[in-house]
Amino acid sequence: MKDYQKRIIVNKPAGEVYTALIQHIPDWWSIDYSGSAAKKGDQYNIAFGETRKTFEILEAVPDQQVTWLCLKAYIDMPNLTKRDEWVGTKLIWTITNDGKSTILTLHHEGLNKSFECYDVCEPAWDYFILSLQTYLTTGKGTPYLKATVSSL
Repeated sequence: MKDYQKRIIVNKPAGEVYTALIQHIPDWWSIDYSGSAAKKGDQYNIAFGETRKTFEILEAVPDQQVTWLCLKAYIDMPNLTKRDEWVGTKLIWTITNDGKSTILTLHHEGLNKSFECYDVCEPAWDYFILSLQTYLTTGKGTPYLKATVSSL
């Protein structure tokens, strides 16, 4: 089965795209973020409400590629029988520059239509990849924002 894959093109240097993946995850994916994604061996936690995931950085090659391995996952969807199905999947971000613009490709290795969550994960990834593209283009993405009742 074909894994999820998406490509965006931005008029930014490869270094800025790389930096967005290793230092600015809360600016485009979710503000409920802790840990580090800067170098090989780093780990971070990210959440979307009660949906939570932990990733380890397997590879961080400046301006070329970043690979994250999902170590832990809990997908808060009551209809799922396997709420940890992201565990063991890899998010492979490949950065290429054609001289004019930078092409960023996400290959979510293992995430395909055999996953119960695919019909939710596919449009969610589409949304967050667009958020990353918007962040790179304008400096402001549309990450998941957790409710902050305590700060009201």
